[in-house]
Amino acid sequence: SYPSIETTELDLVSQRIPQDMPSPDYIINLASVVTAERNMSLFDELISSNLKILLNLYERFKEESSLKLFIQFGSSEEYGSEQSPFREEDRECPNSPYALVKQLTTNTSMMLYRNYGFPIMVVRPGNLFGPLQNKDKFIPYVVGQLRSGLPLNVSPCEQKRDFIYVDDFSCAIESLLQNYFKCLGEIVNVSSGESISLKQIIEHCKASLHSSSDVNYGALPYRENEAMDLKCSIAKLSSITGCNIHFDNEKRLTDYLKQ
Repeated sequence: SYPSIETTELDLVSQRIPQDMPSPDYIINLASVVTAERNMSLFDELISSNLKILLNLYERFKEESSLKLFIQFGSSEEYGSEQSPFREEDRECPNSPYALVKQLTTNTSMMLYRNYGFPIMVVRPGNLFGPLQNKDKFIPYVVGQLRSGLPLNVSPCEQKRDFIYVDDFSCAIESLLQNYFKCLGEIVNVSSGESISLKQIIEHCKASLHSSSDVNYGALPYRENEAMDLKCSIAKLSSITGCNIHFDNEKRLTDYLKQ
């Protein structure tokens, strides 16, 4: 069971955060529109759901001495299609409006820390998966089609991604909060540190589920300038938390398929 929590519903884009809202010890800003589309018309919505929300939260809590750490979420997509494994100090090369706006919020966060001492950090997650994920995301889509015996229309799926299970991700975030004093002004990758091809995931899921679905590799093209091996270094995460981090994604995927 979950502890009782107090909730407040606000439009963080257009509404000011009330001054009488209590200041928390930690802010974990998960608000965002997430998309891998290359459509340039997405910029307005992405800026509203990312940069404006960050700045609204900053304006309300910038002078609150009780705030220990603000976690802003970037994305491993910020690194683009450069050579992996990606390290936090690497030059970003975003390939989509979403990744570019995430880079903008990352740079804004670092500016707020450097110029004003705002206690903020940026977490760059790997590719998350787990229960209740939107069904149009890769792993839920694959599992849903396979369980229904329906065909999968996918790209050639040779591209590799660095996946992390949501429970492992949450534990990593908890460890960062416990070490908040080491996190101020930092960018930290939170992922498994290993990459796996999308084809391997499909074949593993198909075998585990004994599915008769046809997999139509190449039915869809790769995205423009798609990163073919997106893998993040987690050396900084290990250094901050003091743990030798290892995430067993194969076991996590097997457990996920049993749900």
